[in-house]
Amino acid sequence: MATTQQAVAVQDTNKSILSLLLSLSPLWFIVQSRTRLGLDTLHVGLFQVVLLLVLRAGLDLIPTRLRRKTASPAPAPVVQPAVQEEARVGNGVDVKEKQKSRRRVKRKVAAAPPAPFAAEKLDETVANFLHITEPAFLSYVPVKPTTSISSAPLSDWKKTFSGDNVEVLQHPTLSSLFGICATFPDVPIRNLFQVLQDIGKRPVWDGMCSGASEIERFEVDGRKGNALTMQMKGMAMIKAKDLVLLSVAGKLPTPEDDMEDGQPTAEKLRIFAASTSVDHPKVPPTPQYNRMTLSISGFFIEEVGKGSKIVQITDLSGLGSWVPNSVLRTITQTMLPKSLAKLGAAAADVTEFTSDFPPPTLGKKAPPTANGHANGEAGGEEAEEEEEEESDYEDESDDEDSSAPDATRLSPSASRDLHSLLSQLRSLTSRLAALETLVSSPSAPASSSGVAATPTRRWYSPFSSSSGSGAGKGYGGPSDMMTMSPGKLSALATLGSAAGAAIAVAAVTAVARRRK
Repeated sequence: MATTQQAVAVQDTNKSILSLLLSLSPLWFIVQSRTRLGLDTLHVGLFQVVLLLVLRAGLDLIPTRLRRKTASPAPAPVVQPAVQEEARVGNGVDVKEKQKSRRRVKRKVAAAPPAPFAAEKLDETVANFLHITEPAFLSYVPVKPTTSISSAPLSDWKKTFSGDNVEVLQHPTLSSLFGICATFPDVPIRNLFQVLQDIGKRPVWDGMCSGASEIERFEVDGRKGNALTMQMKGMAMIKAKDLVLLSVAGKLPTPEDDMEDGQPTAEKLRIFAASTSVDHPKVPPTPQYNRMTLSISGFFIEEVGKGSKIVQITDLSGLGSWVPNSVLRTITQTMLPKSLAKLGAAAADVTEFTSDFPPPTLGKKAPPTANGHANGEAGGEEAEEEEEEESDYEDESDDEDSSAPDATRLSPSASRDLHSLLSQLRSLTSRLAALETLVSSPSAPASSSGVAATPTRRWYSPFSSSSGSGAGKGYGGPSDMMTMSPGKLSALATLGSAAGAAIAVAAVTAVARRRK
C-alpha cells in the first residue's frame, strides 16, 4: 500500500514538472522571437493562455504507470486428519471395520458480531452535536463534549439569508459552520426521516453528492448507529472529496416519556442525526478523492403542525484552508437549499416505511436484543446443548465431521456482512410489496364530487415526481437568490484564471522590457 502511494506521488510530481517545462518553453521561444514574428504583448499573453489550456488537456491523456500487483499470500496448507482404520482378514479379503464411537456434540448459538464502535464513541458524537445545537439536553448524555467549538443553541445563531420557506443560519463564533433550515408544511416527519435514513438515495436529492452507500448498521446498548461513505462532487478550485461518517440517530425526550423531574423536555417531536468523520478499514483513502474530515454535522427534524421542518448542520471548513466567500454563498444560499427542496419532494412521494420510527429516546437505554450488541459483545446468554450420539462413522464422514465445526464459525466481519445482506433483503421485500399495492390501485384520489382533486402547489413541487409539466422552474425561492450552477461557476473560474495568466505574462514582459 505504501509503495502504491509513493508511486502515485512520484507520478503527480512528474506531471507537475512536465507541465511547468512545457508551459515555459514556448513562452521563452515566443519572447525571444517576438520581434521577428511581429507580436505585441497582448498577443503573447493570449497565446500563452491558449498553450496553458491545451497542455492541461494534453496531460490528462498521458497514460498512467501500471501499478504493482501485490503478491497474494500462499494459501495455508490444509492438514487432513488421519483416518484410523482397522483391517481384518476374512477369507483372504481385507475388510475395513466400521468403528463405533460416542462423541459429545456441543451446539452453540451463533453470537452476534461485535460492534465496530464503542458506546462511548456514539455518546461523544451525540454530545458534540447537542453542544452546538441544543446544549440544554446535554444532561441526558453520560459523556462530556470534546469539541472546541463554543456552545450556542440554534436560537442564538445568526440569520444570514431568508427566503421562501428557507433560512440560512451561521454559528456565532465559527464562520464556516452553517445551519440550512427548510419547512415542508404538508410532509409528515416520518416521511422525512425515512428519506434521510435511506443512504443510497442521497445522490437523488443532494446536489453536492455523487455517490453514497451504507457500510454497516449496528446497535450498542440501545443506541442505534451506522457507518456510511459519501463522495462529493468537485467545484472550481476544489477537488472531488470523499468522507466516512459515523451517524447516530435519536429523539429528544418529551413529556410523554416520563423522564426525571427537573430534566428538560421538548414540546414536540424532535429527531436528530449526529455525524462525525471516522476511519473504517473497509473504506481506505483513494487517490481519486481527497479525504474530507467533518468534526460535527447532521440533521435536526421536528414537527410543524401536520408538516415538518429540517435543519441541516454542515461545517464547510473541510473544503480547504481558504475558500472564497462567493463559493460559500453559492453553497449555502443556492446548492444546499435546492438540495433540501429535492429532499422535501422525495419525502412527499414516500409510500413505504422500512426504518424504525421513532429512533431511541435520548437518555433511555433500551434492553439489548438477543442478537444485538452490548458493549461490543453478544447480548443474549450463550445457549449450549449437549447430546450423546452413537453412530457408525466411515473415513469420509470423519473428514466431514472434523471440518464441520470450523465451517460453522464465522468471523465478525463476515457476520456483519450477513446481517447487512439480511436487512437489505427485508427492505427489498417491503418495497416490492408496496409496488404491488401501487400497481393494483393506480387511480388517484378524487373529491366528493367525483372530480379528481387538484393538489395545491408546493414550494418544492418542481422537484416532485408527481408534479405536472405546468410546474414552474426553480424551487420557489426568491428571485434575488443566486442561481449559478457548478458548471457555470467552473467555466467562470477558468476564464478568470486565463485572464490572470495573461495579465501576469504581460506584467513579466513589461518588467523585462524596462530592465533592458
